[in-house]
Amino acid sequence: MSKVFQLICKKTWKTEPRTSRSTIYHRIQAFQKKHNILSKPLAQNAYAYVKMGISIQKLRLREKEVEKLQNWLDKRTQPVVPEPKQERKEAKTLKISKKIVDISGLPANLVDEAKRMAEIYPDLYVLENLVRYVVMSVLESKYGSDWWTNRNVVSGKIAEKVEERKHFERENRWVAKRRTHEIFYTDLRNLSKIITTNSRDFQKIFANLEIEAELRKLEPSRNIIAHNNPLPLKEFDRIKMCLDDLKKQLKDYAEKKRGNP
Repeated sequence: MSKVFQLICKKTWKTEPRTSRSTIYHRIQAFQKKHNILSKPLAQNAYAYVKMGISIQKLRLREKEVEKLQNWLDKRTQPVVPEPKQERKEAKTLKISKKIVDISGLPANLVDEAKRMAEIYPDLYVLENLVRYVVMSVLESKYGSDWWTNRNVVSGKIAEKVEERKHFERENRWVAKRRTHEIFYTDLRNLSKIITTNSRDFQKIFANLEIEAELRKLEPSRNIIAHNNPLPLKEFDRIKMCLDDLKKQLKDYAEKKRGNP
């Protein structure tokens, strides 16, 4: 019995505790037949991800398996209707007529891509803002409330870029305003450079996590999401793992600090 099948069974039993393994197996077979999937492992992976909503991280697929699943999702033209009623309503809302698809040249799986991207956005949002708050807290604690204006702490280049973004908001009043502090106008590259510049102040917090290097790796993925383009599934794991590592590291640091005031 594969690990993916075990995960499917485990999630099924949360809402249908009396469902047999045989019934679950036949459901996967029906899914495979409906979508003309030749490979049984791919059918299980696709069923787990699309039908059961099990994340790529939990599936723990090998790189080749992720690529095959990604290729199948990209080629798919008929969306799978989710089981819960609430999700069915959402699917109806996120519908683009075939006429619009035809005249504009839109890919037929555009809505499916949107649903997949909705899975990873919250993780990236939390990751980026968590780093912002940590940076702001540490530097404000050491240099005071005006730490942002200290050019030994934040480079003039970063401060200038942030000011450009703030100026754009002032000039274009229709643009929604961000939080008041400059840190919320930074991106992952800016945050990475600020942490590197003040590496001694963050050493105890991030330890061997090498957060600045991780942020640089995530920047391309972050930009893809920011420009509303589909992100390869293998990048989902990178974002989720980085967030998990960061939360664990901050928790460990907080517990050590509490034990050694």
